[in-house]
Amino acid sequence: MVTVERSTAAPRKKAAPAVRRRRPVGWLATYRDAALFLLPKALLFAVFILVPFVYTFVLVFQNGSLLGEFEWVGLDNFTTIFSDTLFLTTLKNTLLFLVILVPLTMTVPLAVGVLLSSKLAGLRFYRSLIYLPSLLSIVATGLIWRVMADPQSGPLNLFFRDMLGIEVPWLSNGTFAIFFIAVITMWSSLGFNSIIFMAGLNDIPNELIEAARIDGASAWRTFWSIKLPLIRPVMQFVMILTTIASVQVFDVIFVMTQGGPGTATYTAMWYIYQNVFNGGSVGYAATMSVILLVITLVISAIYLRTTRSERSGG
Repeated sequence: MVTVERSTAAPRKKAAPAVRRRRPVGWLATYRDAALFLLPKALLFAVFILVPFVYTFVLVFQNGSLLGEFEWVGLDNFTTIFSDTLFLTTLKNTLLFLVILVPLTMTVPLAVGVLLSSKLAGLRFYRSLIYLPSLLSIVATGLIWRVMADPQSGPLNLFFRDMLGIEVPWLSNGTFAIFFIAVITMWSSLGFNSIIFMAGLNDIPNELIEAARIDGASAWRTFWSIKLPLIRPVMQFVMILTTIASVQVFDVIFVMTQGGPGTATYTAMWYIYQNVFNGGSVGYAATMSVILLVITLVISAIYLRTTRSERSGG
């Protein structure tokens, strides 16, 4: 009798399909999608920022009106500008505006930011209320305050002159007009800068504040020794933005004073506007713009170097 044994060998598995290796693609194909995505933004940047910026340095060496022909004058614009007494006056007015605006911006919004970062009832309402001025354009802000400072029917004069017996020369006195415009500019950016300071204060670890309180530090000592040093980068950011805004102040001058009384609020940007759109030389205006750019860079570099030295202890 023949016995047939069954094979117990496991059935063979099907062979896995061969994986096709993808051919390495070149760098052009790899970055093609990224290049196509960035192309529209790069074109907009080149057309509206890069080309005008470079062309400004070309205009520095030329002379001609906005609708006229240009001629090459070399360095004549630079030799003329330093003997221009009106331009020197505009630089003095611009620097005075900067000296007034920067301390105002570094103190009032910081104080509001400290209040907004504290635990107050109705904090969301106060944040919204403080931010409202930042929603207005600077032109609308200037028009509002010009009406309020009207010498005949303005609410400010009605209050100070008729109720308190104080005659305030809001826009009729040169020095007071610059100070008043600086206060308005600070007010218009109060919400934005206060929110920035509030965000910086809220990023400070609570452990540091609690440790200072346990050590017996007062609220002022905690703010001065712990909070203020830790938000120094935020303060640096706000100061540089305020410096740029001070040098470029134009809109509120255009709406409120037109450079007056006399040349008291005749800032550098207002003088540049007058040269471009009132028959002056575009090349001369470009030269003033380049000088303002250099002044802004120098002031920002001085502040950056100073804060870097303070952080390193040098």
